[in-house]
Amino acid sequence: MKITVLGSLGNINSSYLPRLIADGHDVTVITSSKDRIADIEALGAKPAVGSNRDINFLTQAFAGSDVVYLMISGINPVSGIDMWQTAIELSEIYKTAVQNSGVKNIVNLSSVGSDNPNAGILYFYHFAEDALNSLEGVNVAHIRPVGFYSNLFADMQSLKTQQTLFSAISADTTQGWVSPVDIADVAYALISHTPAGKSAKFVVSDWATGNDWLKALAENGIEAKYQQIPVEALADVMKKIGFHEDTADRFAQMNRACENADEFYTSLRATDFHFGKVKLRDFAKVFADVYKKSV
Repeated sequence: MKITVLGSLGNINSSYLPRLIADGHDVTVITSSKDRIADIEALGAKPAVGSNRDINFLTQAFAGSDVVYLMISGINPVSGIDMWQTAIELSEIYKTAVQNSGVKNIVNLSSVGSDNPNAGILYFYHFAEDALNSLEGVNVAHIRPVGFYSNLFADMQSLKTQQTLFSAISADTTQGWVSPVDIADVAYALISHTPAGKSAKFVVSDWATGNDWLKALAENGIEAKYQQIPVEALADVMKKIGFHEDTADRFAQMNRACENADEFYTSLRATDFHFGKVKLRDFAKVFADVYKKSV
């Protein structure tokens, strides 16, 4: 098959692209950076350099593809960008490029919360889901992962300076966590065989509380305490470091939603979600290695 993917050589793509190439597929990787060309070619894929905001470029890149893998990407929240509005714009760009190119199979990286209006910033993923689902005659499979383990790297500085984890979510609240490796397994399967119609697949690697995270860190020689902070304080910090005001407020709402875990994960638990293999204790070892090297 001819497969085109957005996301360059990010953590998810890097995990499944070698498998698609080994299967003999003709793979094109879209990247915004010419610096990635050599690495993409080294994998055995073809680079396509351009912007995910350029409809003509995307249409040309998608043309002739049996499957296209999409994601809302290229958003740096610290730059002050309005993530909500950007998601709206990219969703319409993707929809138009798919229409213009005639692609019939789409795999779209979405998120938990995309179907929940109370999920704060995560709900912006519904714009892409809705736009792509409106395409007639196109099979669309959405991947809805929970929170990335890599988000926990935000704790690194406070661990080093104050031996404290600060969170707007209580230490007893169970949250879903996911590794790019487990998302990649789902992406590989859906790209290889995209289901007919419109569908969604949730992805979870492990369930864990803040206390579980403290325990996993302690097992790797990192002792810390947990301090819950008001969501308003979190939003204020985000605004001070460069987040758009609306984006920061929506992140605060996301934390409010996560605090009520039973409601937040209702739709996920009602499905046959993919339960991955990379557990919190596995990630804690990776985290500890980075922590010790950077001390």
